[in-house]
Amino acid sequence: MIIEILYPGLCGLYGDAGNVLLLRRCLPEAEFIVTELPDPPYFAENHVDMVYLGSMSEKMQPLLISRLMPCKDRITHMINAGILFLVTGNTLDVFSREIENVTAGKKFPGLGLFDLTARIDLFDRRSGNVIGEFEDMEIIGSKAQFSTLHGDNSGFALMKTLRGAGINGKSQYEGVRIHNFFGTYLLGPLLVLNPQFTKYLLHLLEYDGEIPCYEDMLKAYRIRLAQLKACKDGAFYK
Repeated sequence: MIIEILYPGLCGLYGDAGNVLLLRRCLPEAEFIVTELPDPPYFAENHVDMVYLGSMSEKMQPLLISRLMPCKDRITHMINAGILFLVTGNTLDVFSREIENVTAGKKFPGLGLFDLTARIDLFDRRSGNVIGEFEDMEIIGSKAQFSTLHGDNSGFALMKTLRGAGINGKSQYEGVRIHNFFGTYLLGPLLVLNPQFTKYLLHLLEYDGEIPCYEDMLKAYRIRLAQLKACKDGAFYK
C-alpha cells in the first residue's frame, strides 16, 4: 500500500499533521511517500492508494494549483478509479472551478473537479464547530476560514450539517464527496477526532485491522459530541 502525503510544508496548518500520524500508526507496513516542493506529485507517474492534502494559507493556493494543473487529467482518472483522496481545510478550494479573492479583486481558475466557486474575503473570517451526518455516523470538527464555496453541492456533499453551516453560511451541505474523494473544510486532526470515520476510510483501503487507541478515541469522541450538542448556536460555524 502506498500513501502520498502531498506538500505537507505547504498544506499542514492547524494540526492536520495529526491525521498523518494516525495513518502511520494504523498502517505501519504501508509505504508513505512525502512529496515536498518543488517536486511534482509522486502520483503523476506512479500508482498510489491514497493521497492526503491538509490545510493551507489562502495566498499559497495559486502555487498549489500550478503544481497540480499538469496532473488534472491524472487526478480525474484516479478519482474515477476509486483512489482515496482526503483533502482538509481550505485546500478544498483548489479543486473548485474558480477562486475569487474579493479582497484583492482577483480571480483565478481552480482545477475544476466540481462546479463550485470559492470566494475569499480576508475581512470576513468565519470560525466555529460543526456536527454533520455522514452515512450512519455523526462527524464533528471545527472550521476557521476566510473562504467559502458557492453553488449547489447537495448532490455530492460529504455530509449534511446537523449543527453549523455547510460550505457557506446559507448551505446545510458540507464538503465534497466524489467516489472516494473526500474534501471538507473541517481542519485539524479530523481522523483522531472521528475514529468511526477513520475506520470507514481504512476499510476503503481494504484495512480492517486494529486502530491504535480506538476505544479511547471513541470515548473522547462521544464526550465531545455530547458537549457540542449541549452548546448554544453561537459556538457553531455560520
